[in-house]
Amino acid sequence: MKLDEIILKRQSCRSYDTKPAAKEDILKCLEAARLAPSACNSQPWKFTVVTEPATKAKLASLLQIVGGNKFADAAPVLVAVSEDECPKLMPGVLQKWSCKHFAHGDIGIAVAHFTLKAAEMGLATCIMGTFEDKDVKELLNIPEGDTVRVVIALGYPADGSVREKNRKKLDEIVRFID
Repeated sequence: MKLDEIILKRQSCRSYDTKPAAKEDILKCLEAARLAPSACNSQPWKFTVVTEPATKAKLASLLQIVGGNKFADAAPVLVAVSEDECPKLMPGVLQKWSCKHFAHGDIGIAVAHFTLKAAEMGLATCIMGTFEDKDVKELLNIPEGDTVRVVIALGYPADGSVREKNRKKLDEIVRFID
């Protein structure tokens, strides 16, 4: 599949088939995320993969604190993506660019790589951000100083869950300064 086709295929899936995702496929998604670029090669991400049913059910319930993400229960895999408290940056980088916190963007790029690789393999994903960090960290034994940024649902899409993309036109979001 070409990248344009994968980008068109990737969407936020909220209906999953019961078929489990193969560990080999999960590892391929994680490898794609691992290879993402990051500021000063800091690689500020950590991934906690949850497939164990009881822990996954508890995590899914933590994702439903505002009434959404009910589909998380059905996803065969939930992946918590956390930010390392102390990513390794070149000396002086934080002082030089104190107005920037690069890890947020870096983690976004890694998550994009993960989800695009999943789409390429026929897997579906949904990136979720509504949860209390402290509760997810406690459940998954994530280090105190790290911050859980998103949780990704991963699995095969249920029949009928694929829909057309509804996006703004380029002229609504782009301007050129020539």
